[in-house]
This record gives sequence, C-alpha cells and structure tokens, in this order.
Amino acid sequence: MKLSRFATIAAAAAALAAIPGRTLRAQGTEPAVHFGAFGGLNIPLSDLSRTAQTGFTLGGMAQGTPQGWPVALRGELAYSSFSGKHNYVAQNVTALNIDAVLPLMPSGDTPYFLGGIGLNHTSAFAGLASENDIGFNFGGGMKWQLADVSTYLELRYVYVSHSGASWQMLPLTFGVLF
Repeated sequence: MKLSRFATIAAAAAALAAIPGRTLRAQGTEPAVHFGAFGGLNIPLSDLSRTAQTGFTLGGMAQGTPQGWPVALRGELAYSSFSGKHNYVAQNVTALNIDAVLPLMPSGDTPYFLGGIGLNHTSAFAGLASENDIGFNFGGGMKWQLADVSTYLELRYVYVSHSGASWQMLPLTFGVLF
C-alpha cells in the first residue's frame, strides 16, 4: 500500500514538471519552468543523530510560478546518505517533496522562505529494513541571478516520522536553476 502512495506522488511531481508554459509562467521574461540540481551537507538531528554521522544530499527539481500566484511551486527528488556511528550501519533517505517557495522581493537577488510535504523512503541494512514515511520541511534560502542561471544557498529543517521515532535533518544545500 505504501509503495502505491509513493508512485502516486511521483506521478504528481512529473505532472507538475510537464504543465505547459502558459499555465506556469514566471515573472517577466524568465522561462515558465526552471529545472535544477542541488547538493550539500545533511546534518542528522534528534533520534537520527544517535546512529548517524553528518552525511550528504543530492537532488534535482522543477519549479514554476502559476500565473497570478505569489508563490512558486517546486517538485524535488532528493537522496541523502548518512554513515553509521557506534557500529550502526549506513542509513539512506530518498525523498519526493512538493514545496511552496515565497520570495521576499519581486526579482533579482532575493531571500525566500519555503516549506512543504514529502514522501520519504528510509532504508538501512543495505535496504533490508526500509519503509515509506510522510514528512514535512521548512526553511529559507538566498537566490543569486548569474546571467542565464540562478544559484542558491538553502537551509531547511526536515522531519520524518519513522517507525515510532523521528528522523530530523538539517540539509544545507547549494543549487543551480536553469
């Protein structure tokens, strides 16, 4: 049952990325939908920090602003890996997130807030212990425009309810939007 929810959310994210440009229209002359990639450090917090060391996160995304909306919508697919500590094994999280991005200024170099929900596939023991869990995230970032691409630095808090414990993470990522 949980796997079918993951497939449903994946299909919704793919549909978001495929919405025609006339529906998702960015301000001014920017493209309707931006695609991007990101990577960075992922700091484990709470229950996860007892068994995992600081890890990394990598991912891709599609983002666009529906016409007349003050916020952009972002679909993300991310992978995070944490090395185990104190004889624990490595732990991984694959996340599919849908976020709202609220810029604090209308254009140019601008800070922003973001937040949303996601489906997280957590695994340990080479995938033998895995499950799908719902989570949420919120945070902020700063975007800089460089010619035809935008770069950004982002920090967010991620909470995933996992087998009666909480997996809380603090990813610090650098990304590029095309």
